[in-house]
Amino acid sequence: MIAFWCIACSFLVSQPAVAHPELEVQIRFTDAPNADIERRLLQELRLNLLSHDQFPAQTDFLFNRTENEILQILRGLGYYQATVASQLNRFEGRTRARFTLTLGEPVRIKDYQLRIRGEGRRLNVWREYRQFNQRLTEGEIFRHDHYINTLSDLRTLAHNNGFLDAQFTQREFRVNPHTGEVFINIELNTGEAYQFGQVRFTGSEQLHPRFMQSYVEFEPGQQFEQAPLTELQTQLVSSQYFGMVRINPDFDRIVDRRIPIDIEVEDNLKHRYTVGLGYGTDTGARLTLGFQNRLLNRWGHNYEFESVVGQQSQNATFRYRLPGKRPALQYWNVNLGVDATQSSALKRNRTLISPEYVFQVTPKFRFNPFVSLETESFNYANQDTEVIQSLLGGVNLQYRWVNQEGYVNSGYRHSASFRVSSDQFLSNADFQQVELGSRGIYSPLPFLRLHGRIQAAYTFSDDLRKIPATYRYLLGGETLRGYGFETIGIRTERGLEGGANMVQGSVEADYRFSRWLGSGIFVDAGQVYEDVPKDQYLVGAGFGVRGFTPIGTAKLDIAWPLTEPERGYRIHFSLGLDL
Repeated sequence: MIAFWCIACSFLVSQPAVAHPELEVQIRFTDAPNADIERRLLQELRLNLLSHDQFPAQTDFLFNRTENEILQILRGLGYYQATVASQLNRFEGRTRARFTLTLGEPVRIKDYQLRIRGEGRRLNVWREYRQFNQRLTEGEIFRHDHYINTLSDLRTLAHNNGFLDAQFTQREFRVNPHTGEVFINIELNTGEAYQFGQVRFTGSEQLHPRFMQSYVEFEPGQQFEQAPLTELQTQLVSSQYFGMVRINPDFDRIVDRRIPIDIEVEDNLKHRYTVGLGYGTDTGARLTLGFQNRLLNRWGHNYEFESVVGQQSQNATFRYRLPGKRPALQYWNVNLGVDATQSSALKRNRTLISPEYVFQVTPKFRFNPFVSLETESFNYANQDTEVIQSLLGGVNLQYRWVNQEGYVNSGYRHSASFRVSSDQFLSNADFQQVELGSRGIYSPLPFLRLHGRIQAAYTFSDDLRKIPATYRYLLGGETLRGYGFETIGIRTERGLEGGANMVQGSVEADYRFSRWLGSGIFVDAGQVYEDVPKDQYLVGAGFGVRGFTPIGTAKLDIAWPLTEPERGYRIHFSLGLDL
């Protein structure tokens, strides 16, 4: 018996696999081919899910149903008078199902009526939706998915703006295939708005409840909206106090149309350490070390230490942060720092103590007044060392928008800085300075970006030697590619010095040909001057490789100084955010 079963098993294993005919589904058109419709049909037809004609009866069953499937799909795309001719042929090793379509004229929207009733009828979101996101437009081909998505959009807009009881009192479309006309009638009644209820935080053992409540920008009784909840979650995560944030409107506990908001958080780790290596042609190789205590007490105070040790640049900063009344938007910093740079033109050492206030006035606009007590020793090449103490007061302004962080393909950043120091107040520096800058990115084609940058500074001072080297300008390197780092300045009888005034800019294009790599071309121009520009602007141009990373764009460029070609070409490398 055992021998018999072994022989039977051997016989079964040795049988060759049966090769079933391949099944090919073809879509043809009697008039011009339509690739979009062909792709849509091949994705949705159940017959096309079969790769082989393994069971002819199953194939015939699905084939006989395919003609009706096609007509239904075509009606959903606006073709109500389409006809289909079908043919199934079996050849040796291959089965072909061919469907020949005559689309006819599509039906178009003749009249579209959208009415919003109820308490929410005057919301701006309806006007914005009609202007920018309207899926149904008179004169366009009528598609069922556009109609269904419009209903979903309208209901979502109502719910997101506090009208949870919104209902359609009318929603219909009438199609006249013979005239090719469609009449659409939609009426939405928003009902009454709901309001925010009490906000309750749970899960944190480190922060005071009142401090967490200070992140909430809306009040109980204010009309419920989804956008403030999304913004609140973003701000809580960005605070770095929490490892997890979950916001849940509790629709089961609604009282008097007020929706309680439950916020569940998990405390983040208190300490954070960072170590990094980097390289730039301006600064050489560098080591970055950092430490952060995210939570010093229950009221959100924190501090951090950052340091960079490089071949040509070193700095260390201690920053103590005190949250303001609205900690997501306002905070105070007390900064203690030392920094130094060394180049062929300038050696500089500076220490400072600087309290500052940061206020994010709007999502785009930031306001940052500051006071800074600084002591700086510096010497330009072949000159004696000078020491200047400055008590600076000023303000930094920034207006920034990007469509996305990381790889930005649309955005801008405008900045302005104003500084003043008087030798009448704890200072032997005496100057007033304004510095303006603007950068922008625009993408005319996918993965092709155009960059523009311009920066200018003007300093009011009776004596250039009463301005610390930090606030005098030397160009070259990353600021003006093709020229050496800090090799462009004012030529005086003492040698090369930093200028009080400066203008620089660039135009650049890069193309991204893979996820990580791209190429770029650029032209830079700039000049440093003392009173008014007398010399011609220096121009550098070149091309290079781009590496797109989560922390910014890495640039490896070769550039030529077009104004002074005798200098020869230079290699430049940098890494940083585009805006």
